[in-house]
Amino acid sequence: MTRNRVELALIARGVDSALAEKLRKEKWTLAKLQTQAPEKLLELGIGEVAVPVILGSGRPPIPPEHFIRTLYDNRWLCCVCRDASRPIIVHHIKPWAESRDHSQANLAVLCSIHHGEAHSTHALELTLTPDRLKAAKATWEQEVSRLDPLAILQATQLISCQWWYFNHLRVFEIAEDLGVNVSELEGFQDALLTGACDAQGHLRPRKGPLYVGYALSHALKRYMSSMLEAAMGHASVRNISDDLDRGTLDRLIIEGDLVFVQGLYSFTNLAPDGSGADLVRGRRRVNKVEVTFVFDRNEGTSGSARYEWLLRTRALGCLLRVNGLRKDGKGGLRIEATVLAIRSANQELKLRSYEARLQKSGLLGDEYEDEEFDVGDYDDDVSNEWGERSGTFRRRLFLKGQGIWRKLIARF
Repeated sequence: MTRNRVELALIARGVDSALAEKLRKEKWTLAKLQTQAPEKLLELGIGEVAVPVILGSGRPPIPPEHFIRTLYDNRWLCCVCRDASRPIIVHHIKPWAESRDHSQANLAVLCSIHHGEAHSTHALELTLTPDRLKAAKATWEQEVSRLDPLAILQATQLISCQWWYFNHLRVFEIAEDLGVNVSELEGFQDALLTGACDAQGHLRPRKGPLYVGYALSHALKRYMSSMLEAAMGHASVRNISDDLDRGTLDRLIIEGDLVFVQGLYSFTNLAPDGSGADLVRGRRRVNKVEVTFVFDRNEGTSGSARYEWLLRTRALGCLLRVNGLRKDGKGGLRIEATVLAIRSANQELKLRSYEARLQKSGLLGDEYEDEEFDVGDYDDDVSNEWGERSGTFRRRLFLKGQGIWRKLIARF
């Protein structure tokens, strides 16, 4: 899965992922390729269909918002074979020459082998027909849409997992909208008996912390855990923990999406508003992407949650509903969200080692002149929870050390 903007720009113009990576490693950029003769592009291995697209005389490139979502909705895998070892290409189900259609519905991710089948004929018929391709795409995208929620739910079954916070009202609203019968949930009867909720499942209002007293706290936590799991079983949730890249994220998610983001969060107390709520701002900032939300710490699921885990800076996983996305004047992306639940971190839900992958992708240390995908620099602004330090931190430390060394030389 590449986030390199040169590779993305080439894939959007019909180059397969393996060749795009090879060209990038050979220091080719889109701008440089566009200065070459068609014969040179063919010599580099670029196909006859992609050559005029790169040179600007063929079809326009696929718009980023359709292109990016198609790749992510298919996990960068061929929707037919799903073989991760094969390079992929974004294919028009109905040929562009006939349809002039760049919409996501007309795009499919294929490996080089199945892309060939989609263009080859046997007994005067296409080997991989548009109807077969649409069916394969629909089946695979449906499976992909369930992979992230399933992984999150499976992680919640671990003994080490703890839910530290529930946004009780919003989780109930989502469950209700999805048709979840809360009266059948595990923990409902106990929550009802302890007075935590009423017969309709609504939380009974109370001032101060909600989770006080063992019986009530235990019943309410079981009830809310079951409600959240039931809601996630019906909803589409995208785990973007490894995809906080400002060049692609605003094309990947939209307002109203449910997303899961794991990483380091900082928590800042807000001024009292007179309601009795213990308002806190949560914030995660990395790669010039900032995720922010405000919540009431009184809804923390235990004293440990309120006085330890939802304070200062912690590695956590947050289930969020996106309220808005906007870019600031410095090229950063700000995501304003409503937090639905906060849980302990699980390493399997966030695998990305930013600096190592960036070195491998070629983003660190190279300047690219292509601006089709504003990926920019990928500096992690904080050290992540697995003990890795960001490129920004290391460079600052290095420069600071250089300054101290120069002063010592000048002094002695």
